[in-house]
Amino acid sequence: MYFDFKGFIMKFIQSKKAVCAFIALFAFFSISLHSQEATAAASDAEKKEAVAKSDEDSPSDMTGWRVTDFQPYIKALAELEKLSDEYSENLLKMAIDEYSTGLDILSDMEVEVNKLKAVFAKKNNLNERWYWQEIDRKNQEKRQISYLKYEAKVKSITYFTRAINHMDDIQSVKIKADTAYINAQIKLFQAYVSTQYDIQNLLPCIPVLERYVQINEKTKNDVWAYNYMASCYGFMEASTAKSRIISEEEKLKWKQKKNRSLLTAAELKYGIDTPQYKHLKETVELDEKKSASINDFR
Repeated sequence: MYFDFKGFIMKFIQSKKAVCAFIALFAFFSISLHSQEATAAASDAEKKEAVAKSDEDSPSDMTGWRVTDFQPYIKALAELEKLSDEYSENLLKMAIDEYSTGLDILSDMEVEVNKLKAVFAKKNNLNERWYWQEIDRKNQEKRQISYLKYEAKVKSITYFTRAINHMDDIQSVKIKADTAYINAQIKLFQAYVSTQYDIQNLLPCIPVLERYVQINEKTKNDVWAYNYMASCYGFMEASTAKSRIISEEEKLKWKQKKNRSLLTAAELKYGIDTPQYKHLKETVELDEKKSASINDFR
């Protein structure tokens, strides 16, 4: 019997290749299946995480509500959020930012004014032959500086007003009792009043000044507050004096407020027992007697 050794070897090799190919194909399908299972598992995990997050964002017994775009018709419940310390802290930060922006505008203005004054000082002005030409030039320089100051102060007032509005919205008792809030409010009121007064906008200064002297003992005894108050009340007295629509009681009210502010300013600066205070007191009493006489005559 003849044994075909060569044929046997060839068949063995072919069968070995088939086995290797089968093993490789099996491994490929195993890896593919494992990858699909891993992807599906990851997808399921993401879905579970999204559901869990949704459950955290909404109450456990109201998970079906879609409240992303909810706008309450009744604001009472939404207003309660404003009582939180966090909400008030954010408002205070916003107020301080607005205040700082207003101060930056004023600081930049002062730098520009100093530069402009330096430019004016370096000019030789050799073309001026007459005295009136020098006067005219100096008046023009003053107008340029005044316009620069006015423009900057008007802009800063916008930011100071926003800051006051933010602070007025603060309702947290804890934040309002904090030293940072009180100091910020004092500086803000000072900047607002002095800037408004500089641009001759006196009426808005009055309510802020009346609030300022009630903040604490330090502001209550601030002589500059009463200096500004006396001027603002005096402005209102002069503005209403010639009006036929405003009552005499209203006119007298502004006069009395002006006089009280003058006396308080003199008391804080000089003292009650000083000649300055006594002289001012006599002047005030004479002024009020004159007003009373005029009203009696009418």
